[in-house]
Amino acid sequence: MASFDPFSPVIPEDYERLAGEFGIKRITPDLVRRLPDSYLFRRNIVFAHRDLERILDARDQGRPFAMLTGIKPSNHFHVGSKLVADQMLVFQEMGARMFYAVADIEAYHANRQSLEESRRIAESNIADLLALGIREDSYFYFQSSQPKVKLLGYLYARDVTNNMLRAVYGEKQIGHYLSALLQVGDILLPEEPEFGGPKPVVIPVGLDQDPHIRLTRDIAGKHGLVVPSSTYHRFMRSLTGSEKMSKSEPEGMISLSEDPEVAKKKVMKAFTGGRPTVAEQKKEGGNPRICPVYDLLLYLEPDDSVVRKRFEDCTAGRIMCGECKRDVAERIARFLESHQEKREKVLPAAREIVERASKDCP
Repeated sequence: MASFDPFSPVIPEDYERLAGEFGIKRITPDLVRRLPDSYLFRRNIVFAHRDLERILDARDQGRPFAMLTGIKPSNHFHVGSKLVADQMLVFQEMGARMFYAVADIEAYHANRQSLEESRRIAESNIADLLALGIREDSYFYFQSSQPKVKLLGYLYARDVTNNMLRAVYGEKQIGHYLSALLQVGDILLPEEPEFGGPKPVVIPVGLDQDPHIRLTRDIAGKHGLVVPSSTYHRFMRSLTGSEKMSKSEPEGMISLSEDPEVAKKKVMKAFTGGRPTVAEQKKEGGNPRICPVYDLLLYLEPDDSVVRKRFEDCTAGRIMCGECKRDVAERIARFLESHQEKREKVLPAAREIVERASKDCP
């Protein structure tokens, strides 16, 4: 039977290597005490960082700091995407200036998606962010419409060799490398004079995005800029049982615009960490650490005591997978119904933001 520690993270295999080679650190209890109260830190969902102290010191000393994130607008947000929005809310509460990049050029290269389609999907994504609590006065922009980002990517390319890019990303098409340099421009944009000049900037990412952080930190240090900070989160498992919920796997994800009844059916068909038989489940207990149904509870249930009890009941064999699925399916449906009501109200604001961001630059 697993020990009773529902918030003990399953750390990606690459973590120890990255920690040793590149200086990623675990988030300690001392850091958690300095942060706003959030399930992300209480439950070790955000488990590691680079230079997060720099952001906290700026907050405590009343100095300006910023947070930047972004996403390829290739599909609707899913419940796994929500945890990035929840990190945005933490830094928004702390007083960060908020930046959000719509990575439409990256989508053009990686997904062969037109800029027009990216704008359409971005409207949905931004509506979700507003419904989740991100302020309308955050700086939203499209990569294709922000000339400074493209200029920065070009200028900083002076410090990047083909060998560096191959070492970080492997052998890729030129468009992939150009997208990587554009993301350097994204990350360093908040330090430009029109946004107040050099300042600490934090970027919430998964470990798969760390190459962009490493490349940008190397460049920033050569140009007298504040080297960007970063936080690293666990991924929500796909409902099929794979390690990461993805927009490219429709049956494995639940989008924030999903019909609640369809979402319930997906949960009921999901892979679980249960035993092959009821008898084995009662005797040996299940394994919530590999269970995407438990992940949904871990990421979406605000009450820690509910999550702890479910972990304990599962590992002790006191709850069967069918009962757990039914409960989680109802919780997901209620969350989606509430979110979609809020989303409908902010759609006009999202449209205005997209219209402005697709052509407006400071």
